[in-house]
Amino acid sequence: MTTGTDGDAAAVPVCLTIGSSDSGGGAGIQGDVKAYAAVGCYAATVVVGVTAQNTTGISDRWAVPVPMVLEQLRAVLEDFPVAAAKIGTTWSVELLEALAPPLREMTAGGTPLVVDPVMVTAAGSWLSDSGRIRDSVIETLFPLATALTPNRREAELLVGAAPGTTSREELAEALVGLGARAVVITAGTDESGDWFHDGRRHTHIPGPRHATGAEHGAGCAHSSLLAGLLAQGWPLLDAAVEAHRRAARSVRGGHLGIGRAVHPVDALGLAAHAAAPAVPDHGWTTEGDGGRVSERTTEASHG
Repeated sequence: MTTGTDGDAAAVPVCLTIGSSDSGGGAGIQGDVKAYAAVGCYAATVVVGVTAQNTTGISDRWAVPVPMVLEQLRAVLEDFPVAAAKIGTTWSVELLEALAPPLREMTAGGTPLVVDPVMVTAAGSWLSDSGRIRDSVIETLFPLATALTPNRREAELLVGAAPGTTSREELAEALVGLGARAVVITAGTDESGDWFHDGRRHTHIPGPRHATGAEHGAGCAHSSLLAGLLAQGWPLLDAAVEAHRRAARSVRGGHLGIGRAVHPVDALGLAAHAAAPAVPDHGWTTEGDGGRVSERTTEASHG
């Protein structure tokens, strides 16, 4: 592990996320930053698109120009020792083709890359034109990915299967057959746990299904947690198991009081700290309309 400038032996791992902004804060880049922090990683970001989004869906979206995306990526990679990366929404074939060379160079140096092929939000809004970019995702990202983390619907779209007609085991094998090195397929409706396949073994990662209504950002949190754990040297299957456990906990304890529809996950466990702390008495007081602060003195305080 690289030491910090002050000689710290345990420097915080830097993790990169490439994705879109979610104005509601639950998913996208904002969700990734929280998930990275939850496993002790520093987040660097490359924003490829901006969405006007809340828990009910997406009302509008704008792509960041490809040259600006590449300049963000160049700025991060030239200055930060990226220990792992995650790529989420992919807006266009042009963007994928432009990102491929620098990502290829990055992964050739041994940096793990988690590919989360985000196509549909938890509220049901489409984030990309799946028909146009499917082949490009397979061609450009599959060979570079340490792990692919689609949900069931995204896995079906990628392999061309009709909804609900194929088991996750079959979907995972098909994705590996298309060039993915390893796949973690998260649960669909009436399923629980995640399904892991690395071309050699199938593993069902068990866990109860939490139908709390706080699933917004669950996929983003899961893939970022996985990348953050890989940055710290976890073996892939162990990281997948721990990422599932943490992502499930973020849904179970999600922010049910935030938003009117699909509520955000709580990757940081903020709900446990929601009670306002008592204001300590530091011996200071404000005076006058201007709010000027002065030290409060009493006879007792001076003996």
